[in-house]
Amino acid sequence: MNIFDELVIPASPNHIMLLKYMLIISLLLFIPYICMMLGATFISTYYNKKGKKEGNKLYLRFAKDVVEKLTITKSAELALGTIPVLSAFFAYAQLLYTSKTISISIMALAVVLFITAFVFIYRYRSTFKIEGILNTLKGFADKDSADKQGEENVQQIVEFEESVIATKTLSGTIGKYLLLTASYIFAGTMALASSPDKWGSVNNILQIIFSWQSIFSFSALLSLAGMVSGSAIIFYFFSWNGGLKDMDDEYSAFVKNVAGRIAMLSGILFPLMLLISYVYLPAVSQSPSVFYYMVIVLVISLVAGNYIYSMVKNSDTSSATALFVLIFVLMMFNIIKDQMAFGNAIHENTIEINKIAEEHEKEVKNKTMQTTGVDAEAIFKQKCSACHKFDVKVVGPPYDQAVPKYNGDVQKLSEYIFNPQKIDAAYPPMPNQGLKKKEANAMAKWLIDKVGKK
Repeated sequence: MNIFDELVIPASPNHIMLLKYMLIISLLLFIPYICMMLGATFISTYYNKKGKKEGNKLYLRFAKDVVEKLTITKSAELALGTIPVLSAFFAYAQLLYTSKTISISIMALAVVLFITAFVFIYRYRSTFKIEGILNTLKGFADKDSADKQGEENVQQIVEFEESVIATKTLSGTIGKYLLLTASYIFAGTMALASSPDKWGSVNNILQIIFSWQSIFSFSALLSLAGMVSGSAIIFYFFSWNGGLKDMDDEYSAFVKNVAGRIAMLSGILFPLMLLISYVYLPAVSQSPSVFYYMVIVLVISLVAGNYIYSMVKNSDTSSATALFVLIFVLMMFNIIKDQMAFGNAIHENTIEINKIAEEHEKEVKNKTMQTTGVDAEAIFKQKCSACHKFDVKVVGPPYDQAVPKYNGDVQKLSEYIFNPQKIDAAYPPMPNQGLKKKEANAMAKWLIDKVGKK
């Protein structure tokens, strides 16, 4: 049994539709962000290590510029990383309610690893600024190092700089491998969620890790990350706000070469990984719509590949913005394709959830009738529905706006229903419905339970 079933309320058909839209929106924010984070972290840590080893300032500058441009800011991390991944996890938990799969439990681990990785990566990012400040201080201290005190100041700065470098190396290494692990697990659990034929047989994390489906799904994500990060480097360095202002010809050529090669290699691998992942998709998850969307993604990837090849061949970045937008359009269609396959996979499970939601609704109604001896729903249909709906303004305010104002106070709402008074100038006064006290009490309890459940 999924341990998260105890924390989930079975969703009605309307809520399931909203959850599917919420999941797509969350992934449209999260997947591009994670792709840029993966690319930026691995590229930056590689060139930072290589630059330190060889004493190459060009490599060190590239490591700094890449992580600062592609990881954006902490507020963006919250809006594009943490909140979307938590929303996606919540949506998956709701949509996989009662399914016999460990996807949600393992996905919870991926979410924790993502958030932890973000902390380390932003710690790594911040050390570049600290290094810059220390280099400036070291320059001033060198000028004043004629006496013993000046030499001691320089030595202290050097020792602190070594500590910062060690912290940067450790934070970058931990952050990139945590992010890589989280991405692998996340891709694997998403693949498993779209494979109901494997829900019963896959019962531990090792089966997900060593699954060919997980390997190819992650490979598709990784190649997509290469396309995104390569195109993002070209866009942010050469197009966004006029590009970086202080690039000389050597640095500019180096950036174009590295970003172009990454984007081109990834652009070759992505269609292959996409086709293999589709082959591993079970028949129940496939449909004509999924196939059509996959074809659209393949066509866009070919067009993007042509842009990349032209840029690399001609060393021309004039199409950087068009390429960057095209890659995001590609990701959008790819995410929609994956979620359509997931929707097909959970069709039977959705029917089961709807049945449970109906039973839950009946239980609430029966409890109200048993407690009060009054059928509140019947009263609503006879006396209230002409002027009120739960989520739409009619004559009176919608219940999902009016009822929460009572903060769950059944007695207070009951008194208003029994003897209504004009409260809101935007609406006409509610006429007295002639209800008995126990009917008003039942109605108040039913409304609070109904709105609270929504």
